[in-house]
Amino acid sequence: MLFGYVLPFLVVFTILVFVHELGHYLVAKKFGVTIETFSIGFGPEIFGWTDKSGTRWKFSIVPFGGYVKYLGDADASSRPDNLEMEKLTDEQKSKTMHAKTPCQRIWIAAAGPIANYILAIFTFFFLFATVGQRYVPAKISDFAQG
Repeated sequence: MLFGYVLPFLVVFTILVFVHELGHYLVAKKFGVTIETFSIGFGPEIFGWTDKSGTRWKFSIVPFGGYVKYLGDADASSRPDNLEMEKLTDEQKSKTMHAKTPCQRIWIAAAGPIANYILAIFTFFFLFATVGQRYVPAKISDFAQG
């Protein structure tokens, strides 16, 4: 059961979550948002590393989801942390998601689902190109009168 259902589910789900969160991450980076954390999973960190831009990439203990935490966020739901925002300089504030235009925030929020659609398109293209689509060819065996 573990190796037949649970493990394959977690592998596929982790890939989906990673691609989804990577969509948010890449578009936010393009718009100049500072990203503090890129997490696969929730809860305590199992392992991770910090890249040269200061983003903490981590795998957490509860594998059902993930998040990208931007500078100035109170938590993984991207609510603004007013106390932290007051401590930031004007330059740092300009690099928060909350300082971006509504159109930019919409693109950042939409980038995750769009990334999943792109993954699905490439996955099905690859499968149909390599494996093909299984079907049963039509076979005419008799004609009905009238």
